[in-house]
Amino acid sequence: MSIFIKGGQTVTNKLGFWSIVLLGINTILGSGIFLLPGSFYIALNERGVFPTLIVIATVLSISLCFAEASGIFEGYGGPYIYVREAMGEFMGFQVGFMKWVISLLAWATMAVAFADLLVAFLDIAHIPYIEKILAGLLIVILSYINFLGVELTKSLNNIVTLGKMVPIILFVFIGIKYMGKSNLIFIARDPGRLITGIADPILILFYAFTGFESIAVAARDMKTPLKNLPKGIISVMIGITILYLILIFSILGVLGGNIAPDSYPIFHAAYLLLGPLGGSFFSSGIIVSVIGINIASSFISPRSIVALSEKNTMPEFLSRKNKYGTPGAAIILTGGLSLLIILIGNFNTLASFSVISRISQYLLTCIAVIIFKKRGIKGSLTLPGGYLVPIIALVTMGILFYNYLIYIVTVFLIFFLIGRYFYSYDNNK
Repeated sequence: MSIFIKGGQTVTNKLGFWSIVLLGINTILGSGIFLLPGSFYIALNERGVFPTLIVIATVLSISLCFAEASGIFEGYGGPYIYVREAMGEFMGFQVGFMKWVISLLAWATMAVAFADLLVAFLDIAHIPYIEKILAGLLIVILSYINFLGVELTKSLNNIVTLGKMVPIILFVFIGIKYMGKSNLIFIARDPGRLITGIADPILILFYAFTGFESIAVAARDMKTPLKNLPKGIISVMIGITILYLILIFSILGVLGGNIAPDSYPIFHAAYLLLGPLGGSFFSSGIIVSVIGINIASSFISPRSIVALSEKNTMPEFLSRKNKYGTPGAAIILTGGLSLLIILIGNFNTLASFSVISRISQYLLTCIAVIIFKKRGIKGSLTLPGGYLVPIIALVTMGILFYNYLIYIVTVFLIFFLIGRYFYSYDNNK
């Protein structure tokens, strides 16, 4: 008997509003903010808060565009659906295919981050290939849990999200009083360097916010997504932004100028604030946090390719549901390819490539929102100001990433050519 059944089966256990919020937190709050290096905080002190405010304005305006689009369309795919409806099937396929590949890279990156952190925490680096083994086991276990149904994944996601927030909230509660003691300045010491040269710190901070675009990918597994998704995305991004600002300014207040460029200041600050026992507890929370973002990746990544399969631009069997109501074949394929990636990639390389490769999705989704507004297409959320928010997103992205233009274009062309091959192959069958 086949384990796959036709995709029309209704999943009774779906994500409600608060589960969507927790999924969003898990999708974003991972290793990025915790592994911000000392060079970021040094650059923040040298150039003032302006670069950080530009990142926040960019991220919030992009996420608002995703929130508006998510209130118009429901179904698997997220950015794939938005771009397809605005620019046609071919461009939609390109974005959908790109989204799936990026999700593979992101999941592999987070699995490797989990393994590296756990190995360092347990001091077991002497065991041969232990990082690869742990990363692989995590992917296999989470794929199996995801295969067994939405309810099990939802419960695990909720428990881990709440668990990882405990040490973070403890750090914020104790560290917030140090914010006023920060050496942070609001105007760059050297105004000529306000924008020039901030590329690396900007890329690092922007990476900490990535993942919000994935929340809408699994819309079909959510209750009343047209209503809940826009509110969920906005709630998640506002909460994450406030949390990040408190963490960053608290660390600056605690450490001041005693920050080494190659260090990870949040660990140092945690040990100073919480003591050795509290510092170990906080480090454990970071590991749980990375497990959480892996859970979110295991749930979202397979749904990216399901959306393409449902439109017959990828093999039909990938969108079939198994007896547990989940896309079993897509889960197996996604987990298997992620396993291969952890064998050939390291954390730093995969993380950098992940950020650069996401920019095309952001640009095209913001343009899609402009097209929807021009056509008079409205959903459950309509952003005020007409075209203002998507234009702000496009302009601020240009300011932040002009130093990476050649890399962004190169990555887009690579994805475009590979995607064109698959799209042409499917249409010529």
